[in-house]
Amino acid sequence: MSRLLAIAAALIIPAAAMAETIEGAVEVTGKIPVAGKLHREADPFCAKTPMTDPTVLAKGGKLENVWVHVSKGAPPATPPSTVVSMDQKNCMYVPRMTTAVVGQKIEAKNGDPVLHNVHTYLGAATLFNKGMPNDKAAPIEYVAKEEGVMKWKCDVHPWMRGYVGVSKNALGAVTGESGSFKIDNVPPGKYTVESWHEKFGTKTQEVTVEAGKPAKVTFKYDADKDKA
Repeated sequence: MSRLLAIAAALIIPAAAMAETIEGAVEVTGKIPVAGKLHREADPFCAKTPMTDPTVLAKGGKLENVWVHVSKGAPPATPPSTVVSMDQKNCMYVPRMTTAVVGQKIEAKNGDPVLHNVHTYLGAATLFNKGMPNDKAAPIEYVAKEEGVMKWKCDVHPWMRGYVGVSKNALGAVTGESGSFKIDNVPPGKYTVESWHEKFGTKTQEVTVEAGKPAKVTFKYDADKDKA
């Protein structure tokens, strides 16, 4: 038995040591939409906190809230035991964009003292549609069943939007304010890497990951031409 364990360890450790990263940035050119004021006056609670439209957040030509993930070439992953949280704070979904793995639990919370109606979609199909009266409401739990972009809306407050990028392989990341991303634990191999943005849509690139160095990728959007 000890010999078998030693052989298994000898096989596993080098594979883990060879795991690399896919990293880079998402750029946007053209006329960037100005983040206008959200009209939230219809709800007195929401109106207390002025907000601007977060659909397009870009600084210095770098684009935030882009889901970058391996779409082909990687095997399915075991769903993480951690719970993905989508909260409702000040009448906004927080975070705007996050990720999950097929089989992973996703939890919707209401941090506001007002009614929100959580309506989620995969494509045009409704996944669930449930009301949360206030911040005393129990969380809504859902297990991701299919890969794709899970869209979140509130039927009470039409400006509220959120997105969960669901994949089978767990190899994904979301760009931050700098527009950069880093996908860890990628074994050497050839992959299709995809970027998705709620306004500018999808781009794909073929990427080869080699042992001993990270694979560099840059996605480029044109705000004047690219549409979701």
